[in-house]
Amino acid sequence: MQALSVREYLRVSRDRSGEGKSPDQQHDENLAAILRQGWILHPGEPYRDTDRSASRYAKKQREDFKRLIDDLESGDFGADILAIWESSRGSRRVGEWVDLVDLCKERKVQIWVTTHGRLYDPKNARDRRSLLEDAVDAEYESDKTSERLLRSVRAAAERGAPHGKNLYGYVRLYDPQTRRLLRIEEHPEQAAVVREAARRILSGDSFRAVAREFNDRGLPARRPSRVEDRSDLGWTAPAIKQMLSTASYAGKREHKGEIIADAVWPALMDFGEWQKLQAVMYPASRRRTNDWPAKHLLAGIAICGVCGGRLHVGRQNAGKRKFDEDGNPLPRVTYKTYVCDGASKRPGGPAQSGFHVSMREELLDEVVVELLLERLERPDFLALSEDEDDKADLEREALIAEIGSYEEYLESVRAQAAAQMRFDLITDQEARVLPQIEAARVRLGKLSTLDPLVTRLVSEGGLRDRWPDMEIHEKRRLIRAVLTPMVKPIGRDWRGKKGPNRDRVVIAWK
Repeated sequence: MQALSVREYLRVSRDRSGEGKSPDQQHDENLAAILRQGWILHPGEPYRDTDRSASRYAKKQREDFKRLIDDLESGDFGADILAIWESSRGSRRVGEWVDLVDLCKERKVQIWVTTHGRLYDPKNARDRRSLLEDAVDAEYESDKTSERLLRSVRAAAERGAPHGKNLYGYVRLYDPQTRRLLRIEEHPEQAAVVREAARRILSGDSFRAVAREFNDRGLPARRPSRVEDRSDLGWTAPAIKQMLSTASYAGKREHKGEIIADAVWPALMDFGEWQKLQAVMYPASRRRTNDWPAKHLLAGIAICGVCGGRLHVGRQNAGKRKFDEDGNPLPRVTYKTYVCDGASKRPGGPAQSGFHVSMREELLDEVVVELLLERLERPDFLALSEDEDDKADLEREALIAEIGSYEEYLESVRAQAAAQMRFDLITDQEARVLPQIEAARVRLGKLSTLDPLVTRLVSEGGLRDRWPDMEIHEKRRLIRAVLTPMVKPIGRDWRGKKGPNRDRVVIAWK
């Protein structure tokens, strides 16, 4: 009688050494059991997944497990027995394990589990039940482990403890013997980079300008960006913005995007300053836009007075078609115009159809720029803006305090409920208080502050003389920060006339 042939599936969730020692140990024990049973090992390489979890929380695909399934489906498995060291090595997901057992039953492949010292036949009802019970137990243990880790991470966050990789700007100090974290201190060079970036953005510099200067000075990037040829891109505008969006630099501990505690590390900036920085970087009145490739001053900024849609740039014929002496048509003369295509509608209003408004590009630019400069040249402009900023700062502080009081109350309720084993109390109070926290956060997000670029340019003076030499992205940013122009349809009394028509432009000042 011919000896049965065996193929192995080897897996380990985490291999810190990177040498695959645990799968090798599984193979050694499998091989010893196979030889004792008088079986022969399949000549091909075993299926092997190193540093791959089999739970439903896994983030990496198990390439060789998929190859095992594919080979069973196609009939290329080529052995009588599938050997695994223990059942959880196969899978910690019940559904996935059921599929494997069903395929083995269909292909008449038996399953050997080394730690059980037993051969299972998927066609046998009792063996099948034993295999599936193992899968249920493995999934249950996996879920318990995940829940335990999540609770641990949340508890660490509530204590203000760090999690994951070291944050740029800081250095971690460990006990040389126990490797226990002793404290977190400011990094002697990196902390100054974070503070400088924040200070410059608050003074009106762009992310791109800050990134360019950091690269010119040869400062190592926070997280080196790489492209296909693996060359280092250094600091980038998105990297600066992402860095300054992190509340950790204000000495706060975040968990799942929520600030939940004071951090155990020192703050690199005051929390109020960080909040103001967020208002500058993410103003509620400004859509997420990229002005760098923009070629037209008001494209996407000016809006239609009929439907409220954003105007784009198109071309329009200038006058009637002309012909040469022989009657041949001459090339059309066109000009650029801001135009609404009629595809938009007012929020909450009926859809509008057809063409709405258009205005020659240089004429609308001329009107809007003049109104903008007149506004910024008012002697009281900065004083009025500072008053509004002061009011926004006071309201921002009040909202932060309000959110903090709500969160402190919920923590006290959670502690009380845990002590009394009354978890219905947590559910009831969270249902009442969490909406109030969310509403306060929405109000906080809507608080605007004057773009620091406006403050800097107005304070320096001579804006009208410098305007022609400014880059278009700065001009667009300035306009967005101060006004929104709306273009009305042309009136009957203006038809046929030329030149800028201020009456068609309605300004919404911010």
